[in-house]
Amino acid sequence: MSLPGHIFRLSRAQFLPVILSPIFAGSLLAWWTDRVFNSQIFSLVVLGSVCLHLAANTIDDAYDFKSGVDVISNEMFPPDFGGWKVLPRKLMTFGQAKLAAFLFFLPALAVGLYLTAIAGPIVFVLGSIGAFFAYFHVAPPLRLGYRGLGLSEIGIFLSFGVLPTIGSFYVQSGYISPLSVLVGIPLGLLTTTILVNHDQIFFDAYGKAGKRSFTVTAGRKAAAVTAFILTLLSYIVVSVAVFLRMLPLPTVLVLLSLPLYFRQIQLYRTPAQSPLHFVKLTQTTFALSVVFGSLLAVAFAIS
Repeated sequence: MSLPGHIFRLSRAQFLPVILSPIFAGSLLAWWTDRVFNSQIFSLVVLGSVCLHLAANTIDDAYDFKSGVDVISNEMFPPDFGGWKVLPRKLMTFGQAKLAAFLFFLPALAVGLYLTAIAGPIVFVLGSIGAFFAYFHVAPPLRLGYRGLGLSEIGIFLSFGVLPTIGSFYVQSGYISPLSVLVGIPLGLLTTTILVNHDQIFFDAYGKAGKRSFTVTAGRKAAAVTAFILTLLSYIVVSVAVFLRMLPLPTVLVLLSLPLYFRQIQLYRTPAQSPLHFVKLTQTTFALSVVFGSLLAVAFAIS
């Protein structure tokens, strides 16, 4: 595998749709409410958010390796395990990973400063909160994901749901709407569910290495129940908002993602024979989050 391939795996670029969904939803919400959509600003928001997401994933892998989590995971899983990491396999060094993270952070900062200059300081505030959680998710001294208080899950809820939805709406419309907060909530809940289910894969490795994520602290069963409830709440929030005429009727398109939710429930009820079971669960949750967010954006676009 070439260096670009190593960086792609290090930054887990395949998960970028998770950050794109709230950006599309927030931007097109501005189209529905105010009939405004600036393609250049939209492109900059996408660029900045993508770079920040890649930086977050890269710094996450760097410090999970440094703390020993990924070393233990690499020893516990077979060589052909799809979730293998480049650092424990010595395909990159810790220093190279930190440099890659910095190179991702740099354009995100540049875009954030430019958007702040043309849209106002609220952009800087929202971006700073997102960058804070992106870096300190596992990096010292805070290491939020290691503290067992649900702090990293709160960070994911905000950074991959509420904040990008508010921000993408704000730079298009010029104001913060309660609707942008409302739309960001189910998207944030679904992204949090991805993390909760993802940590089921590495449950034993995290426990052995002392990474006290919510899933490890709560236990497998409680984490599964929590993920089930968070997903259900996402549908409830949108359904109630449509019923109260806060969101347009086409928003019920999100119900087309229900087969993925039913598949998720089926996997919760099926006894796990290996970590691959939780890989399927995470993939299903990821698909549900992206489809849900995409359908929400489509609903705003056609309303």
